[in-house]
Amino acid sequence: MKLLASLLQKLLGRLQQVADDPPYNLVLYTAPLRQKESFQHWHLEILPRLTIMAGFEWGTGMYINPTPPELAASYLTEKQFI
Repeated sequence: MKLLASLLQKLLGRLQQVADDPPYNLVLYTAPLRQKESFQHWHLEILPRLTIMAGFEWGTGMYINPTPPELAASYLTEKQFI
């Protein structure tokens, strides 16, 4: 847990620097209720709110990423995020 806390602190610090401290949701995915398996892979997702919700998002519950992956990778590399 100490390693996870350290990684989360570093990631959120970088997000604050790179994206001007946006609001975000931190989602923990755990095992489904009443699942038969004896183990479950759980994970965290950091969901920064970088754009506004408009008609498409409100109507469908899906989000559009307006940034091409090449541009995002270039920006994050320049800011030494990755």
